[in-house]
Amino acid sequence: MKKAPHVLFLALVAAALAQALWQHGRLPERVAAHFNAAGTPNGWMTRDGQTAWHLGVVLFIAALFEGIAWAGAHLPPELVNLPHRDYWLAPERRAATNAWLGGMLRLLGGALMIFFIVLFHLVYRANRDGAPLSAPAAALLTGGLLVTVGLVLAGMFVRFARPPA
Repeated sequence: MKKAPHVLFLALVAAALAQALWQHGRLPERVAAHFNAAGTPNGWMTRDGQTAWHLGVVLFIAALFEGIAWAGAHLPPELVNLPHRDYWLAPERRAATNAWLGGMLRLLGGALMIFFIVLFHLVYRANRDGAPLSAPAAALLTGGLLVTVGLVLAGMFVRFARPPA
């Protein structure tokens, strides 16, 4: 079970990479890539540029969250900012604490990956259909990401607020 967030995150990364490659040949040569609040395109790029941007965003997020999880597990305890650090990073609890934090980081990364998968799909559909980007869908997507981040942060505060009695 400890590996589930990591496997899920890597599966989402793979799905986002596959999405970029699948969409590439289906996008027009000139892609609407930026939209105003009403969903009307106001910025364009080439299909190759859009695919490169898509791949770059996915790989950056993957490297960022994997890198933070790895670094957090390898930093000396005095460089980790955690309430009751001495308790949570004591040698007998360090591995479990690092595993929990790594799992939460990967869940956050997974939520961000889902956000971009759906956002890039909305951009693809807007270009395929020649219709405005769905502003309500984009707003709902952003709200869902913010709620997820809030829930993970709340879970971290609850978990590390104080050591068990």
